[in-house]
Amino acid sequence: MNTGLLASRYAAALLLYASNRGADKDLYYMMSRMSVFFSEIPDLEITFCDRIIPPQKRKMLFLEMFPGYPLLSVGVLSDFLDLLMRQKRETLLRSVSLQYVDKYRIKQGITHAVLTTVVPIDDSTADRVRKALNPADPLKVELELKQDASLRGGFLLQVGMNVWDVSLVTRIREVKKAFGLKDNN
Repeated sequence: MNTGLLASRYAAALLLYASNRGADKDLYYMMSRMSVFFSEIPDLEITFCDRIIPPQKRKMLFLEMFPGYPLLSVGVLSDFLDLLMRQKRETLLRSVSLQYVDKYRIKQGITHAVLTTVVPIDDSTADRVRKALNPADPLKVELELKQDASLRGGFLLQVGMNVWDVSLVTRIREVKKAFGLKDNN
């Protein structure tokens, strides 16, 4: 079976289970952090999928990543990890975490945007971007701020699959192309 489809189904079931238990919001933050952990710790997935390590130790590896979260939410995650290990679907955890985040955002009407600039922006500018993306409810916009000096100026704004690239480096590349010059970057 298609692993993307399978991960989507697990994520939908987890969202329903977490919602029924009143832990969907906490799980949203936990799954967001988990997807970051997978990116930052390359061996995390290998360790979680290693069946030589007892299941309880593998599960505790994840549960210990969320100190301070309500016991109910940690319990929901614990139940889910047990299910994945029982079904021998540990390899899906990374995909499920990403799918859960997407499904929760859709359910809650949250817009996720990534704004990349050369220099950090102040809070008032970030608020104006949120308001431009959702004038009716700017609080429903999660704005992730990144910095990239290679842009040289301007910004990149990504909302879903749409990207608005008004960076200086792109404009220079377009001018060079218009004049038939080779882009050395």
